[in-house]
Amino acid sequence: MQTPRRALIIGAGPGGLTAAIALGRVGIEVALFERAPALGMVGGALGVQCNALRALMGIGIGDRVMQAGPEIRAQEFYDGHGKLLFRLPQGDVSDAFGTPSICVLRSDLQLALVDSLDDGVLRLGSECTGVEQDADGVTAHFADGRSERGALLIGADGGRSVVRKHVYGDGDKPQRYSGFTTWRAVVQLNGGLLPQDSIRGYVGSGKQFVMFPPGGERIYWGALNAEPAGGTDPTGRVHDILRAHLRGFPSALGNLVEATPESAIDRTDIYDRNPETTWVKGRVVLLGDAAHQTTPFIGQGAGITMEDSVSLAKELALTDRLRDQRMLAEALGSYERARIPRCAKVVLDSRRRGQTYLWTNRAATSARNAVLRRLPARATYAMLKTSVQYQV
Repeated sequence: MQTPRRALIIGAGPGGLTAAIALGRVGIEVALFERAPALGMVGGALGVQCNALRALMGIGIGDRVMQAGPEIRAQEFYDGHGKLLFRLPQGDVSDAFGTPSICVLRSDLQLALVDSLDDGVLRLGSECTGVEQDADGVTAHFADGRSERGALLIGADGGRSVVRKHVYGDGDKPQRYSGFTTWRAVVQLNGGLLPQDSIRGYVGSGKQFVMFPPGGERIYWGALNAEPAGGTDPTGRVHDILRAHLRGFPSALGNLVEATPESAIDRTDIYDRNPETTWVKGRVVLLGDAAHQTTPFIGQGAGITMEDSVSLAKELALTDRLRDQRMLAEALGSYERARIPRCAKVVLDSRRRGQTYLWTNRAATSARNAVLRRLPARATYAMLKTSVQYQV
């Protein structure tokens, strides 16, 4: 039987969904497989900065995504006592690039992308368990016993990717624990605790607290603390644990945590991976966290993932709908050359920034805060501009 000239995509997060849309725009048939039986309220809030929205504009869905959350004009960072450290001019940088930055719940972003999919592309309840390939095509195997065949397979299935195991085998690098554990939740509030156009972070001694405004009266918060990996919280003790972590921080942060039901608070260890030199094995290619898992400290995890998807589709557009075998290999190589340096820089920049937040020595944290307070406006502008530079 002849191999279908289509792309199989594993994982319907922001990267997989964007890839499916982008490939469809260049005439490539796609089947998108997601292990979850339904798409719903999963994950917290995230920033879709101007670089990501520029990528989405390039495939005609930027306007739809912009409706999913408010525009962000500033990122503000304070010390643990509530004194301003520095401010990133998100609005000014976005204006310079001609595209806004927004804050959105991950689930709202996911639904906005699903609305842009062609009918019949998304297959829910499809857990990929393994991948095989040969000279003519690639096969994905699923937990229910099904198999699907295509000319290309894209692994967009996250930091614990099944597809990644096929690409790297026994040579795969392990995840690297960042040193931080996060507790996070979305809570509905009445009041002006956080402006709708700002993200706020509070940096203490080995701890951090961040707030995002995903629209309406909702606030997403995340409490990050230096912890051993693999910890758990006793039932009914989450508020007590977080109250201890936030001792000395502004009382409004503790009140926000107290207003959140413990059942709504998720605890997650934060990992990244060392950058790779290749994301491709034959007819299998990685994108997003499956390729370059990163920490959240510069807010570009989802952004560079969606950049990956648009960049990959742009390269694959030259393959005559995956029929040209020679051009397929060249397209995947060109994708790697375009994306690996960019993503490696984001991963390592985010790692370095996060490591300064881990400091617990009082002299070191005081020196860090003093340096941050003295940052000139041109330095904070350049810091943000560097992270959003992306050519569609």
